[in-house]
Amino acid sequence: MIAVVLGLLAALTNGAQALINKGLTERYPARQLIGVLYVCNCLVLLPFAPFVPWHWTGEVWLLHAASAALMVVTAICVWDLFAAGAASSTTTASALSPIAAVTAAAIVLPGSFAPSQVVAVVLVTGGVLWALQGAFGDMGRRGVVARVFGAAAGNGLLTIASALLAARAVGVVETYVVRTALAAIVTLAMFPPRDVPLRSAPRLLFRSVLTTTSFVFIILGVQQGSPVVVQTMVATTPLFVLAAESYRARARPPRRALGAALLVAAGVAVVLAS
Repeated sequence: MIAVVLGLLAALTNGAQALINKGLTERYPARQLIGVLYVCNCLVLLPFAPFVPWHWTGEVWLLHAASAALMVVTAICVWDLFAAGAASSTTTASALSPIAAVTAAAIVLPGSFAPSQVVAVVLVTGGVLWALQGAFGDMGRRGVVARVFGAAAGNGLLTIASALLAARAVGVVETYVVRTALAAIVTLAMFPPRDVPLRSAPRLLFRSVLTTTSFVFIILGVQQGSPVVVQTMVATTPLFVLAAESYRARARPPRRALGAALLVAAGVAVVLAS
């Protein structure tokens, strides 16, 4: 139950930062934001680093490096989507991420999920994709598919990596600070933030607080329960964002969104009952 609550809290905070992300891409080049934001994300938890135990084994650092690589790939896919579509559309990747989480968990974490959770994954994924179909107008279909699946796989596998680190007694601060710092170094080298002015720092830092909070909820969730459960709850993010966008536009959500919400609710109910 705790993992379910933490997963839903992660979805809410993830939805809030997604709305901010879309606004940022309307002001600055999307890819140039990645490294700067990773630096800000790292700074949020860095003050706690001296007060927690650290692990220096090769196995742990290999997982840190893999996590950082997943963050780099995921960020590129996600920010390309933010530049091309609405915030709700971009978070579609979250709806597919439980598939990657289920597959990886079956391989590296046997016994970490139940068959009923697979049913929940199908319901939640299907519901969100139904709500958001055909939402990236100008980007070619192949480009959309490649980025959505890249982001989905990255998000799902990152959750599994967090679970593997948790199984080795690696705490939240170390897990988050190390992989985020490594990802920041790589993305700053790849996409120097030449067109991101210093005056944007307060807005970027506020967004990073929300992003970090979302990741912390996910890490805590996988420490308390199944990563598949957590990632399934995070997959509800697009519906929260879709509701916020409808409220802003003072428009009723389309019927398919309401039908999709029922499917998602059914998936959550399956998780709660399992």
